[in-house]
Amino acid sequence: MKITIIIPTYNEGEAIDNLLDVVVSETKEIKNHIFSILVVDGNSKDNTQEKVRSKSIKYKNIQLIVERNKSGLGNAYLEGMNYAMKNLGADAFMEFDGDFQHNPKDIKKLVEKLDQGYEYIIGSRYIDGGTIPKEWPWYRKAISSFGNIVINIGLQLGIKDATSGFKLSRVERFKDSMPLKQGQLISLRHAYKIHFLYNMIKAGAKTIEVPIEFLNRNKGISKSTFEDIIESLGVVFVLIVRGGNNNIVFKKINK
Repeated sequence: MKITIIIPTYNEGEAIDNLLDVVVSETKEIKNHIFSILVVDGNSKDNTQEKVRSKSIKYKNIQLIVERNKSGLGNAYLEGMNYAMKNLGADAFMEFDGDFQHNPKDIKKLVEKLDQGYEYIIGSRYIDGGTIPKEWPWYRKAISSFGNIVINIGLQLGIKDATSGFKLSRVERFKDSMPLKQGQLISLRHAYKIHFLYNMIKAGAKTIEVPIEFLNRNKGISKSTFEDIIESLGVVFVLIVRGGNNNIVFKKINK
């Protein structure tokens, strides 16, 4: 099976070099799959692109695409997914952070569940065995927990970690359930993941959560903001009003 690991970046020059080395090393240990690594860069102003290009010479399964303008995390993933389907022959794709908050050693856990027939595998911080950084302040932990409670009450998804950004999706199921054009996304930023999650589960994707170690960012600057929390609540509201009807058109929450 061909699996594309999609890594969006924006000014990740401090972390991306080492991250790509580790991801390549980890995927080499996973048998019976062909891995490609697709970096989608939001037109970084640092040396991110140069470092990725250098790694693509060393590792032939690394590719880089650059957005004309930084258009948000959701659009970066969507562009990467469309590219993976059209150009890399991907049977599945993985959403993976470019800042080392996702542990590359957990990649094999998600792939194991794909091999067992699951179509949507969620790396979860909030099931038994999953962890969040001890360094997180109490208010960040509280906000994360509150967000998951609101999402699950509002959308009735039954997922412990509804805001996880570490997922593996079977392409055929994704194509049947997801908006594949930029204008169809409710959110262009971090809250895209709620829209993806909702559609995949409502489409009947065979879903499972696996425990992951969520790491503390030790280089660069976190891109999460209070606006992301408000936006996530807005996405939940839109999905509740839609009631699964994607033909209802809403103006995007953010530009």
